[in-house]
Parts: sequence; structure tokens; C-alpha cells
Amino acid sequence: MKRLMVLVASFIFVFSAYMSAAEGPSAPPAKSEPPKSVTMKPPKETKLTITGIVKDISDTTITVERTVKGKTESVGFILDKPLEKIKIGEKVRVSYIKKGDKHIATRVTPFDVKIIKKATPSKEMKASPSAEGPAKK
Repeated sequence: MKRLMVLVASFIFVFSAYMSAAEGPSAPPAKSEPPKSVTMKPPKETKLTITGIVKDISDTTITVERTVKGKTESVGFILDKPLEKIKIGEKVRVSYIKKGDKHIATRVTPFDVKIIKKATPSKEMKASPSAEGPAKK
């Protein structure tokens, strides 16, 4: 008889737990917040350098033409301050920042191509007789 009572009590307990779980939580669900507004990130700054020939220059802009893999392209840059020493037709190196579609020149310097040749020994460069050792008599 005790076993039957324990069995019935456990059956009632399990059945009531099952029914309360099937009904779901008694508290109302929490209100969901509306999605936050999406903020736009500012465009990335990219630092680059190119070398080319000056095609046009003014107080606020400079246009440089360069050749890459046989293709010639012109690139325009915005200047912070006017350049006095740079002239049209001069080869320059431009360091710039790319913000979106804008190219802002940070530094414009003349670009000199220097070819270094190895020195070849000439006849005059040979060791002198005094350096060879004492002279024989």
C-alpha cells in the first residue's frame, strides 16, 4: 500500500510539472527594444605614394600623369597650400591620403633619378711600385 501511494504521488508530481511547463511562463514576455540606428563609419584613410610627371598645377590642385604597365593615367590631387618650386613637366613623387574619392596631397617632392655606375679600375688605379715593396738594386 505504501508503494502504491508513493507511485501515485510521484505520478501526480510529474504530471503537474509537465502541465505547468506546457502552459509556458506565467509572466508576460519582455518588450523588445527597437533596433538601434545604424551609424555610418567615416571612410578609411589610405596613405599612398606615386611618381609621375606634372601635367597641370594651380594653387589648390596638381595633376600628375604616370605610366603603369604601358597604360598612362592622370591623377588629380588637392593641395593644402600652393607649391612654389614645382613646375609643369617636372618629375615628382606625391605622398597622399585617399579619403573616399578624394586624393589629398600631403607632400610633393621633386624626384631625381640617379643611376649609380660601378667604378671600373683604370690603369692609373694600379698599385704604385713603392707599395709593392722595397726596390731591388
